[in-house]
Amino acid sequence: MLGDILREEREKQNLTVKDVERDISIRSLYISSIEKGEYDVLPGEVYLKGFIKSYAEYLKLDGAAMLQQYHAEKKTAMPIEAKEDLNKSEAAKNVAADANNYLKNDFRERVEKSRNTQKIIAGVVVAGVILGGAYWAFGSDASETEKSAPAKTVTTPAATAKTKDAPVTAEKKYDDVEVTANFTDKCWTKIIADDKTIFEGTVKSGEKLSWKATKQLVITAGNAGAVEITHNGKSLGKLGNNGDVVSKKFSPDKVENAE
Repeated sequence: MLGDILREEREKQNLTVKDVERDISIRSLYISSIEKGEYDVLPGEVYLKGFIKSYAEYLKLDGAAMLQQYHAEKKTAMPIEAKEDLNKSEAAKNVAADANNYLKNDFRERVEKSRNTQKIIAGVVVAGVILGGAYWAFGSDASETEKSAPAKTVTTPAATAKTKDAPVTAEKKYDDVEVTANFTDKCWTKIIADDKTIFEGTVKSGEKLSWKATKQLVITAGNAGAVEITHNGKSLGKLGNNGDVVSKKFSPDKVENAE
């Protein structure tokens, strides 16, 4: 059995499950479950395969061969899809909460910018009304010749100052996807850019990596609390909580949970 092979090799190297957890940032609960063949404990097929490969390579075994062993054993095992769905739902809750916080913060920023713009417009309108009244009062005594002369544009220092002080509210629009991840601890990570896997492995603490995609980029992290994300120039904070397995999908204009 796959689990027996991994466990026996770990014991040969005098390693404990906690040693493995410390070195590759995969929960000891998941390591033990893989060794016992209790795959329904893990939060989904994609995470299970990634953990098996990373664990095997950590023990200096052939990761691809261990995945083949898993697939061979799975053909004779009972389906576990229904149980996986239950575990996925917990991970999905964390992703949904993070995405909801992101949208709320973005909405607050837009509302604040809109209020500032309204204040500036109101100030310009008031200045225009005052200038118009003054022009009417002083112009009423002018001659008919002066009245028929072409109107001149009057620019006052106050109006000029308000125009210069008006903030630029337009935000840069991105046509593609760029995500930067700052790792504060070890974390198993998988990156899919435009439906193609471009990275999979354990990232060390202190590393900072960036990826780009044309339409969509999916990040899956085995220790979400160790990953701080910046999406198209906007900081989103941590991907999730420490020890949580989280998967997020990034497009040019939004972030959502990945199935």
